[in-house]
Amino acid sequence: MALPISITNPTPRDWALFSIYLVVFIDMMATALTIPVMPYYVTAVCGCVDGECSDHICAKLGGSAPSLGYLYSSFGIAQLLSNGWMGPLSDRIGRRKILTVTLGGAMVGMLGSSFAPSYLLLLASRVFIGACSGTMSACNAYIADITAPAERPALMANVGTLVQFCFMFGPGVGAGLAQMDKRAPFWVGAGTSLFALVMATVSLKPPEEVFSYEKKDDDGPSSAASKSPTSGSRTNWPLIGILAAGTLMMSIAGASLMTCNALFLQAIYGFGSLEYGFVMMYSAVVSILVRSFLFNRVQQSLGLMRTASVGCAMQTVCFAGYSLLPKVEPGGSVIGPSLYVYVAFSTLSAIGSAFSAAAVTPFFSQLANRSNMGRVMSIASMMNSAGRVVGPPLFGTLFALNVRVPYRVAAMCVCVGGVVYYSVQVLHTRATQPVKPLADADSLEGPAALARMPSIDVGFARLAEAVRLAAVSRGYDMRSPEVVAGLIEAIEAAMPPCCAEDGTLESGVASSALGSDDLERRARATAAGVHIMRASAAS
Repeated sequence: MALPISITNPTPRDWALFSIYLVVFIDMMATALTIPVMPYYVTAVCGCVDGECSDHICAKLGGSAPSLGYLYSSFGIAQLLSNGWMGPLSDRIGRRKILTVTLGGAMVGMLGSSFAPSYLLLLASRVFIGACSGTMSACNAYIADITAPAERPALMANVGTLVQFCFMFGPGVGAGLAQMDKRAPFWVGAGTSLFALVMATVSLKPPEEVFSYEKKDDDGPSSAASKSPTSGSRTNWPLIGILAAGTLMMSIAGASLMTCNALFLQAIYGFGSLEYGFVMMYSAVVSILVRSFLFNRVQQSLGLMRTASVGCAMQTVCFAGYSLLPKVEPGGSVIGPSLYVYVAFSTLSAIGSAFSAAAVTPFFSQLANRSNMGRVMSIASMMNSAGRVVGPPLFGTLFALNVRVPYRVAAMCVCVGGVVYYSVQVLHTRATQPVKPLADADSLEGPAALARMPSIDVGFARLAEAVRLAAVSRGYDMRSPEVVAGLIEAIEAAMPPCCAEDGTLESGVASSALGSDDLERRARATAAGVHIMRASAAS
């Protein structure tokens, strides 16, 4: 984890980073406190006993499991809709004002959840929290405002690590609070949201008041990557669409754990909120260790999407294995082979989830250029939200039919996601392979192919490949007839006359032919360049 601030001599930017990290930690802790409690809280609010619910809405939905699914789904719908306007609005009115709205909304929603007398009011509170769930995107945007492009990957990765720390400690603390009162985690969550709101209001300075390490017209790493010979000059929208489909499948599968895991462990082992809280805590510990010490080494060796595919394979095995775990009979000991196998599957699942989750987001950024980065990253966020909309009601309904079926469906979703991720890696590798000169001695054809060519053809082959490499490396769209015509005109205008009798350029001809005396040739070359730029802009 990269240290965000200087301990000995902190700058205003260091203090701003410390403040934003603290806001993220406090806000996510409020969420983590309530996660292990929510399945049991819904059961209590709905008055469900032995499959019968006193709340008429829960009864119509089919019991506590489907009701929990629709509760999570409603949050996902509100979050999905809010992703479309939170980011652009923060560009217009400022990050701090958006954080005030989101943190204040979380506080109000937590209080509403704690005092909800019925499922309908609990549902309304969750929708309200989802509509105000733009804290993470606003915090990342704030970090981008006050840091240089080269610093952002490490500093933004710290946000994800802080989230994992929250989910390592928060569920256990929330489960302990629930032992005193089932509403206590929501009260504490509201208090922490209030504290984060005060922090954001008092401590966070507007980005323009913090020393900026990057001017608006600076080229960031994404811009530099888009200009490289291997990346092209345009956002790869087809590949982004394929990757988004894989992300959606993974998000749907992840919703199975969010919806069913607590109830599944209760049905198989008789676990309550306390035990489930420690299960989540253990998974978070494994995830932090993997992200901190293992992920970077693996992705440097395999590549991002192959690493994600390996993670998907691990999760497929685990989800399928969950569905085969034997149930502990009443009066039997929970400590036994079944629990040991579950712990092994849970460990492998946490490793696979860390691999896939950590790899996908940076790969999305590789497919975008600077002008479309926000839009592409919003697509990634929307796919995650969409999965949380579709998954919970689906898996809640399946769980009501059979407690093992949701994990089998999740295994199929993860398997599809892994295939998509691997396919994206293959397609991206093919699209970004460096262009290799055909006439180069190290090319696939080799010198034998050149030996078979007449000497004049060899010369034209070298010249053609040189022009092709120059066009590709500079990002010209060779599919545009206007661009091709402009390039031909520029080459003809800039090419010096051949002056020697043997057909070679005399020393100094190239520079003299294009010197200040030849105004007509320079003017024609300049006009051709303007023509190319206009054609590129139009295309």
